[in-house]
Amino acid sequence: MKNSIIKEEKRKLILNYAKRIYEQENRFISKREIRSVFHLEIYNYFENIFEMYQQLNIDVPLGYSPREYAISKIIDFVRLKSKEGLYPTKTEIEKELGVHIYTYFQNIEDVYKKSNIYFKLYRMRASMLNGRLNSREQDFNNRKAILTFIQKNVSKGHYPGITNIQKTLNLAFYHYFNDIIEAYNSANVKYERPSPILLGKQKERVLTLIVKELLFRMDYKIKRGSIESEVNFNRYADITIEDKKGNGFLVEIKAYRQDYGITIREFNQLNDYLKKENISQGIFITTSNTPKCPLKNIQFINGNKLLKLLSTYNLKEYISAIHWIQESRVNSNEKEEYHNRMRQKITDYVQNKAVFPSKKNIEKTFKIDIRTYFGEGEPMQKIKNIIK
Repeated sequence: MKNSIIKEEKRKLILNYAKRIYEQENRFISKREIRSVFHLEIYNYFENIFEMYQQLNIDVPLGYSPREYAISKIIDFVRLKSKEGLYPTKTEIEKELGVHIYTYFQNIEDVYKKSNIYFKLYRMRASMLNGRLNSREQDFNNRKAILTFIQKNVSKGHYPGITNIQKTLNLAFYHYFNDIIEAYNSANVKYERPSPILLGKQKERVLTLIVKELLFRMDYKIKRGSIESEVNFNRYADITIEDKKGNGFLVEIKAYRQDYGITIREFNQLNDYLKKENISQGIFITTSNTPKCPLKNIQFINGNKLLKLLSTYNLKEYISAIHWIQESRVNSNEKEEYHNRMRQKITDYVQNKAVFPSKKNIEKTFKIDIRTYFGEGEPMQKIKNIIK
């Protein structure tokens, strides 16, 4: 009993000393200082410095905090700033929180990965920040480098896009041009747009990226993305998410022209996914301006509402991309030619197999939904009929 009283008295001495130093000198004491003043080891009286200051209701710098606590606070800070559209740099994080990032993370990319935020959004902002610091001469040289890069690649038959330009030259494309067409015109090169099928796939990926960022801003947690799945590529619902309460949702994404009319079959496709997964609620997000969805268990976000949400959640930089998706036309003849070539590839693949492959095997091999090329109903039977 006597020993416990003595220990409590020493705890009070340490606490009183720490509080006095904080109030009078505006600084925090270290375990070394406690050892020097009291000839005691803090770990015999408190878990650590952090716990000691917690008892005094004094917030301490993260450098004094337990590792996992500091990591969680850094992640919270990055997520909060990212929701405001301010993807913080390493310097900004360290200055605001008083920490050294490399004490807790491998690098800035590791910070964003663990924060569940797309690193390319950070790189875009960081690149733009760097661009603003350039001299006029440097800006001129960077702009010229982009034009030269386009000209050299086109002479070889390759038409580089914005991502390729930024990654190769390590420059912020949008600091110099409004869009890819403007850059090609400035380079005196005719821009050959990609084939309709490739264009469609690109539109799908662009919209998926935008929707994921929007859902994150809306406080949903991304559980799975079909387009990124190596096992079930582009199959089942496009995205699986959870809200703050842990309620699950399936999200279907359709990158359509604004005048495209969505059919009940497409809404029912999402409803079928919901039944298979035993999930009650779905969200259908599209760039089409179809006015409503007839199914009550599916929240419908059309092109008009999507544009409003992007403004509301401070994602206005994506609005031009949505307009591009809404206005891009696909040549139906070229699309059908592509489908014919793909059908031929699939039938050739099946014929060269000793054993007739399964539907799952074909879809995994070609990363497709086989119904796209052989229609609904019994696509496998149709393949068998073709190769007989």
